[in-house]
Amino acid sequence: MLGKEDRQTSFFDTGFMCSHLIDKNSFYAKMHQFSDKIITDDEFADIYYLDNGRPSVPPARITKVLILETYENLSDREALEMLRFNIKWKYALNVPVGYEGFDRSLLVYFRARFLINNKEKMVFKKTLELAREAGLLKKEVDQVIDSTPMLGAGAVKDTYELLRDGIRKILSLMDKKKKSRINLYLKAYGKNDPKPKINWEDKKERQELLSLLVFDVREVLSHVDGNQEDIDNKLKDAANLLAKIVSQDIEEDKENKPKIKKGVAKDRVISTTDPEMRHGRKSSSGKFNGYKTHLTKDVESDIITNIDVSAGNCPDQDMAEPLIDEAKEEFGVKTKSLTGDGAYGSSDMQKKMSDKEVELISKAQVPKNRGKLSKEEFDIDLKEEKVVCPEGNTTDKYSKSKDAQGERTKTSVFSKEDCQACLRRNECTNAKNTGRTIRVGSNEEYLQKARQRQKTKEFQEIYNERRPPIERKIAELIHHGLRKTRYRGARKSRLQALFTGTAVNLKRIFKEQQAKKINFGIPEAIPALI
Repeated sequence: MLGKEDRQTSFFDTGFMCSHLIDKNSFYAKMHQFSDKIITDDEFADIYYLDNGRPSVPPARITKVLILETYENLSDREALEMLRFNIKWKYALNVPVGYEGFDRSLLVYFRARFLINNKEKMVFKKTLELAREAGLLKKEVDQVIDSTPMLGAGAVKDTYELLRDGIRKILSLMDKKKKSRINLYLKAYGKNDPKPKINWEDKKERQELLSLLVFDVREVLSHVDGNQEDIDNKLKDAANLLAKIVSQDIEEDKENKPKIKKGVAKDRVISTTDPEMRHGRKSSSGKFNGYKTHLTKDVESDIITNIDVSAGNCPDQDMAEPLIDEAKEEFGVKTKSLTGDGAYGSSDMQKKMSDKEVELISKAQVPKNRGKLSKEEFDIDLKEEKVVCPEGNTTDKYSKSKDAQGERTKTSVFSKEDCQACLRRNECTNAKNTGRTIRVGSNEEYLQKARQRQKTKEFQEIYNERRPPIERKIAELIHHGLRKTRYRGARKSRLQALFTGTAVNLKRIFKEQQAKKINFGIPEAIPALI
């Protein structure tokens, strides 16, 4: 049954006894003051029984414990110790001095309740409503977007260990009767079985072990019928995961023996404990394993307007449209302009934002420098469908094709004779049988406009003014624990990101309320009895 906060004041309330000990401008004092503005028990009425059972711990209180836990970047155990012993926490939560708290497992169950009932965005949304009530956040805003790595909590393993873990997981989910029919070569799949002892520097021994593992994989998968109607979903998922690991990492050589593929598969699974984690990178040297956190921030108020989590290999620009769409539809924040770094400056992104009537302020992606004259040095006339090279040669000949996304492209081709007679041929092309080619994408016009605009002084001023603050905002989120996920899975990781965004937004709102003396109609704290 839904439990609610007891509104009856007593002499043992921290607000009555200890308010003089708390800095009135601190986060804890503001949590106490804004208690009902942040969240109330009634907002959880649809996920609790209202008239049946024993009263629960008030859900608003548990939510505020999670906010404080995020604010101080604590574990569940540490948070419950603070609730039991720390007077600042008791004051922030408005509980009596002698309040002992609750069992640590309740935080786990409560987070699960958030996800099961699709309530994960509720508390974050309340901060945006509070910011709007304070006059900080407008309905239509200029936004900045960026992303940062979120290190995963799952164990990252090599192909040999991924195969072993995959087999072990399936065996643990099978019934004894079916498991008894399986004939395995290796005794390496029990909970306490060690990794096979071989000389890992010996290629032949590694090959033999891989062959045995692949045989055992096929043997195990042959006993899992994915089309069976009453198959356990966990068993089916485990079988699909193991099949994907084999497909991404293993191929056969000329003798039909299994071998590990060269290179890394595009969407490679790197962990069986968290299959949603991926290899990612923010630069050529900055590699990581896990997820990416993506966020948008209002330029004027410095309020985070949306925050989400994707796999580590997700391109930054792929999350831009979902972020601003969700901010508009669910949080009531419409995007007027969007500023981002070069990761958001592709021609596709330029077109998408133009279609949404959103001004994109991003440096257009520069063609790859292959040691030759850049595409930017050629004059591309889209209307007349012709291209002029730096030496004045012109071509209107082109071939049509499709790019990796299925979009139509044109490849303009200069004549072989013009290029061979050109004094700058060696600077321009290595082609022997044709002249220089220039590829023109379907959204080339948007790219041309963006490149022209980014040369203006106005663009440079706006871009340089808006970009740095979001880096500081990301640093603030990391300070509160967002560099590494506490949980396994993208949804749980996003829940952590949303609570971190909530804590950071509340800090901003409390600071502005104190500086501008914003009146929310909240009474001052009752003076302490001294």
